[in-house]
Amino acid sequence: MNKTTKQIGKNGVLGLLNDIEAEGCAASVYVSVRTLVERDYERLLPKSEDERFRITIALEALGTSDTGVAVFTTVERTVAIRPPIPLDTDIRAAGAHIGELRSLLSSRPVIGVVLLRLGRYAVGVLRGESLVATKTDSRYMKNRHRAGGQSQRRFERSRERLIRELYDKTSEVTRAIFTPYLDEMDYVLLGGERGTLNGFVKRCPLMQRELKSKTLARRLPVAQPNQKALKGISREVWKSSVTFFEEG
Repeated sequence: MNKTTKQIGKNGVLGLLNDIEAEGCAASVYVSVRTLVERDYERLLPKSEDERFRITIALEALGTSDTGVAVFTTVERTVAIRPPIPLDTDIRAAGAHIGELRSLLSSRPVIGVVLLRLGRYAVGVLRGESLVATKTDSRYMKNRHRAGGQSQRRFERSRERLIRELYDKTSEVTRAIFTPYLDEMDYVLLGGERGTLNGFVKRCPLMQRELKSKTLARRLPVAQPNQKALKGISREVWKSSVTFFEEG
């Protein structure tokens, strides 16, 4: 069985759901985050041996996901959709049960976004696909130093200080931008360089305490964390990971 994974935007996924319905879907299974992590989805599998086998293959191939997964089987293929935000319901249904996923994709959660690379940050809040708050700025960052000895060590200490200052400033701005929405904030997504983001999260009290359980594992791709990136970030936030399993 051939497997292909694509990142597909909201409208593309809604169109795909229409295609699944038109193709004649035999079975639909929604596996919530908790059930997928615990691998406790046996009870959700269809009774049909063929559908049961195809859905099991898909779930085993995908592994864990902090947003859960919806799997649909048609005559031609099996389609597994890991949505952009978490599924909290387990469902087993005959036919094309696509309403749950359509509803999730049409929802308007409050999502905090932090985009960060060395030298620049961008922080925003989305309500659904609409930006309701933003702040961007740059910070001076020394380039790599190739000399050795004491000069190298001085450079490294100076660079480490600048990185800490970037983290602290980003933490300060994140708190200022997020605070008016903290009580209603559903999820947080980070984008940029993974190592830089990891360092920021470790140093930011807000990310470590109030937002740790709301931060999704997916990292958003961003070349330059700036206002332009924020204006287009909802397209990345609302992308689903879609895997197609087709007979080879």
